[in-house]
Amino acid sequence: MSETKGLTHAGCVVFRNDGADIQYLVISSSDGLNWVLPKGHIDPGESAATAAVRELWEEAGVVGEVVERLSIQHYQRGTKDVAIEYFLVRETGATAAIEERVIRWEFEPQAFELLTFAEAKAALREGAETLRTLKTADAPQVH
Repeated sequence: MSETKGLTHAGCVVFRNDGADIQYLVISSSDGLNWVLPKGHIDPGESAATAAVRELWEEAGVVGEVVERLSIQHYQRGTKDVAIEYFLVRETGATAAIEERVIRWEFEPQAFELLTFAEAKAALREGAETLRTLKTADAPQVH
């Protein structure tokens, strides 16, 4: 699998079934100017998967479980290299969010179009493809 050394952030591609169709979660950025995937810093002693699920709850009020590890995306924020590991996460419930974000559940093409940044688009594409592969294999955890 992937190394956690050098990781600074963790995030998630969150999905839910809407009848026979799959929807993906897109949220507003903290400044409200962009559409992003839930993500944030990995706290000391915290695994990337734990951080991803925690950030999902804090930012969107969505409870979820990790289904699959996705790849690590890199981007520059100012002079810093941000390394973010994404996870494919199934929505399992909802609770009150800590942060005030706008959340939207969209089908893959609309979610892809909404996302502002290339790293988030790449993660969504990978997560959707991984989910299709899992469903094709009839993996019991993805019904």
